[in-house]
Amino acid sequence: VLDLIYIRADGGNPPGRENVASATLIEIANELIDEYSAHPRVAAFWRPRMQRFADWFAATEKTRRKGVDQIMVEIKGELELFLDAEAGAGLKPFTLTARADRIDRHRDGSLVIYDYKTGIPPAAKAVELGKAPQLPLEAAIAEAGGFERLPPGPVLDLIYIRADGGNPPGREVNVSKSDTASLIKTAIDGLSSMIVRFDIEETPYRAVRRQGFSYDYDDYAHLARVQEWSRGGKDDG
Repeated sequence: VLDLIYIRADGGNPPGRENVASATLIEIANELIDEYSAHPRVAAFWRPRMQRFADWFAATEKTRRKGVDQIMVEIKGELELFLDAEAGAGLKPFTLTARADRIDRHRDGSLVIYDYKTGIPPAAKAVELGKAPQLPLEAAIAEAGGFERLPPGPVLDLIYIRADGGNPPGREVNVSKSDTASLIKTAIDGLSSMIVRFDIEETPYRAVRRQGFSYDYDDYAHLARVQEWSRGGKDDG
């Protein structure tokens, strides 16, 4: 939401007028926070954080915009995957869909893809290993011209912006290491493998999808009865 607010409000402020952009962002953000007026603790927590992040974002946005010709936010895209005959015999084409937080198109046609996180963004190593494929998959769609109103182009950088308003109030994390081609290949290969695997009806769906992560807030965790069968103990049979 933050990038959409900022860009639509007054993201093109010239240097020295960042305070205007920050004030505009905060004004609109406060209107959104007011929707949660029944939960004053939400507003009390987020208002000061929003102020800190808005100041940081307004001050750093002019650097991100250097050489940028077009900025697209909340943009939908899709890519149809056709697996090779050996790997996906009998499979129908698979359509990968995404909604990118923000894609900047530079004057030379190159692209930079951003994603905003209020929590901790994935580490570059996780992206490299294919464990966090979101941005590489968006890059695959972008390079194929699959995003609405956005011409295809080479993706130079994949960047997470942490927007938590803490200390520091914001941070950029570039996970591409100038090698988006290999990241795209790893992500597409991993997705293709999953498509083939789960097209087989006998393939089970794991109750615990990611080891090491809590499922306390998973609405469907109780259906797997993980706590019951993970207690151990003597086999009744």
